[in-house]
Amino acid sequence: MTQRSDNALVKRILAGNHEACVELVRQYHAPIYRLLVHLARDAHLAEDLTQETFLAAWAKMGGFNSASSLNTWLHTIAYRKFIDAHRRSERSVKAGPDGSIDQLQAKNPGPYASALASEETRRLYRAVDCLKPAERDVVVLHYLQGLSYEELAAVVGQPTGTVKWRTRQALDNLRSALEQNIDQ
Repeated sequence: MTQRSDNALVKRILAGNHEACVELVRQYHAPIYRLLVHLARDAHLAEDLTQETFLAAWAKMGGFNSASSLNTWLHTIAYRKFIDAHRRSERSVKAGPDGSIDQLQAKNPGPYASALASEETRRLYRAVDCLKPAERDVVVLHYLQGLSYEELAAVVGQPTGTVKWRTRQALDNLRSALEQNIDQ
């Protein structure tokens, strides 16, 4: 969507146009859900966080800053919802490692079943699982969600140069993890 159409859609939503609300969800539900599945590695949690993201968006729609796109704004809300949920779960559950992509596939054969069908894809996702959470976040947001460095910087609240550096560092670590996997 263009900035002009983003602003028009927001105006229609603020005016109470039900069709505009439906259009927003239709356009952004899948990318937001996909982001949250990648970050949370739990389809059920991703569903809940997607709903929370859109609820927060409705509540904050009047404060939408047209300096950013709706895509970036919604990704920022979703990312913050994920961070909040992650912090809550860290406080309540200190035992056991994070769920891996293998656990996600075993528990939730939905949207990932076909994507994880090939061994190469499984190897890649296992390597992504080995990254530190901050590194995994930039890889998911930039390469899997397709956000530009500027959009990514807005979502994570860091300067573009820092995001570029973190992305390069994450790719170096991802490459190392894949090479270690090949050597085994």
